[in-house]
Amino acid sequence: MKPHRPKTAKPKKQKAPRDIYAMRKRKKRKKVLIQCIWMLLLSMTILILYQRRDSWIPKLETMGMRHQANRQGTNTGRDGNFPIDMYGSRDYQVGQAGGRLLVLSDSDLYIYETDGTLLSSRQHAYGSAMLRTEGEYALVYEYGGTSFRLETPAKMRYEKKTADPIIFGRVSADGTVALVTGSDSCSCRLLVFNVKGQQFYERDCVERITDVSFHAGGTGCYAVSTDEAEGSLYSVLHSYSFSQKEDLWASQPLDMLAISVYNTEDGSVFLLGDIQCCWFSPEGVQTGSYVYPDALKTAAFADGTASLVLTNQEQRTESVVILGMDGKPPAVRDYERTVKAIGIRPEDGRVTVMLRNQIEVLNTAAGLVGTAPVQESCDGFARVGGYLFLLGYDRIGRMEDPGF
Repeated sequence: MKPHRPKTAKPKKQKAPRDIYAMRKRKKRKKVLIQCIWMLLLSMTILILYQRRDSWIPKLETMGMRHQANRQGTNTGRDGNFPIDMYGSRDYQVGQAGGRLLVLSDSDLYIYETDGTLLSSRQHAYGSAMLRTEGEYALVYEYGGTSFRLETPAKMRYEKKTADPIIFGRVSADGTVALVTGSDSCSCRLLVFNVKGQQFYERDCVERITDVSFHAGGTGCYAVSTDEAEGSLYSVLHSYSFSQKEDLWASQPLDMLAISVYNTEDGSVFLLGDIQCCWFSPEGVQTGSYVYPDALKTAAFADGTASLVLTNQEQRTESVVILGMDGKPPAVRDYERTVKAIGIRPEDGRVTVMLRNQIEVLNTAAGLVGTAPVQESCDGFARVGGYLFLLGYDRIGRMEDPGF
């Protein structure tokens, strides 16, 4: 019997240095390939996000606004829920409808109570959104686009599109909407819609319309056209009826560039221009005018009273001019400091003047009625109810409207 011999393990075959080098090279290539794939995926993701930035950046920016809006009501101080911080939307617009404050950002329309409580937030996708308000209604339209909608504090009434790009829009106190659009066949086109969004008037305009104001009875509108002759600009005031295509009347050419047109309850018309302003009767007869002694800075009009801010660059002074449609001489108050904004109180015709850190209230004779300090840093204001909403760079404050 042969003695048992334990099996000995065969020695492992050693890999050649060349094989080890090839294996390491393959692992390195695989690692580099995986890294390249991840970098490619990351680059594609960044590219997609950049291409779609118009859809997600506004939502990201308004997260702060929504957070701010959601916390409204938690401040129990004397200023209620103010200030309202406008995170990521410094180019906001404001208006008032139905006694509520409306704030339009680049992605949302916000409706606030006068105490700052957020009532509603409604998104929009308009590239260059514009806001106009009157009475209970607000018109939101896309400048240079084709979309527009009619809003109230309670709800959106309708949203529609036009065939041509919108140049500007106006809304009346009864919800009538007038849009001036571009056109391939004429200078511009005037479209008018009722409160239900039904178009009931269309006009192809040979003249270039720059502003529109509705007749007091809602049966038509005033329109201002601007043209050029012999190197000078001139403007013409037209009166249109929604029941006919011909002009009711048209003024003589006016030696000015018209900026805005306003009407009063009795049908009279106030036309604001760059170097002068004019008054017209309901029949189109010019009843007065005022040539500015200095450069026009800003203006306001309400219920037959106009207020202008004129600036003299050489003397570094500014003046507030108050004009009535009664033919009386203008009342003037001079300032040696900057007038930031003005407004007119419809109930008594008094003029609210905003200075750097003070509000002044003037009567129709430009006499000082009273003053109030301004605590917020702001460049303008909006009057809603018994309050002045102070419009700052990225926030909205509030103070009581000086009643005096």
